[in-house]
Amino acid sequence: MSAGILPATPIGVPIAVGGAAVGTGYLSYLLLRLRSKLRRTKEGEEVQFTEIEAKIIEAVIRRFAKKGTSEQ
Repeated sequence: MSAGILPATPIGVPIAVGGAAVGTGYLSYLLLRLRSKLRRTKEGEEVQFTEIEAKIIEAVIRRFAKKGTSEQ
């Protein structure tokens, strides 16, 4: 079964591309929302994060930690 512009394109390819686009868009939205939350917070104030925001921050910190240890 095929779908898309080319008849030889399997139906899974457009579905996978669409899913990746939706996932990338959602992650971009979450990052922009987190960034604006951090910018609005005044110095010395405590910020509460949702579970998803906390996971994103944890992933970013781990990525920078790996990058820092591999360069030394």
